[in-house]
Amino acid sequence: MFFDAEFVKDLLLRLATWVPAFILAICVHEAAHAWAAWKLGDPTPVVQGRLTLDPRAHFDPLGALMFLLAMFAGVGFGWAKPVQVNPLNFRHMNRDMALVAAAGPASNFLQAFFWTAFLAFIVSLANLLPPSLRWLIAPILTFLAQMGSAGILVNLGLAFFNLIPIPPLDGSRILRMFLPLELKWRMDMWERTGLGFLTLLVLLYVGALNFIWSPVREIARWLFHLAGV
Repeated sequence: MFFDAEFVKDLLLRLATWVPAFILAICVHEAAHAWAAWKLGDPTPVVQGRLTLDPRAHFDPLGALMFLLAMFAGVGFGWAKPVQVNPLNFRHMNRDMALVAAAGPASNFLQAFFWTAFLAFIVSLANLLPPSLRWLIAPILTFLAQMGSAGILVNLGLAFFNLIPIPPLDGSRILRMFLPLELKWRMDMWERTGLGFLTLLVLLYVGALNFIWSPVREIARWLFHLAGV
């Protein structure tokens, strides 16, 4: 079976720009959960080796597969292995659980701004270089600019995806802080039985969660403008 050269080139370029951005995004995301839990009094993630940027500590096969599907087919989004915490170690259980949950998406928003600064640097560098030198290193600058753009989109996508209030996503733990006791119990059961995860997969498959891309596109457009693209 023969593949078109342009298709292979585009495939390799996507893998080279999107995969590193995704790996960094999820590693920082999960390490942020671990760091927040540790600072709030729970050493469980640290003991389990989750306060690290080593991808091996956070790798989830299904989450990685869903990311690849999202990258090439537009269905779904990726995730990492969840960070385990012991709520009994927190002084204010509901509040601290919500803060630990919020640390992940917050780290992705911060990373989106980091990639914006990186992209702005690449654009400024390209404009400052003399035309002869700019032409010589144009492929490198283009590659770095595409990686910066991927970093912005991946992190915004992860942030908004994780803020969806469906267990086991971070948004459900943030919402849980504001729920009455009975609804807290129902949400816990929804997660414990795996129905929340199953619901999430079905909604991803049928495209019911595509609404998250609207704010992602709007904020990404603003960040690209900020970077001078």
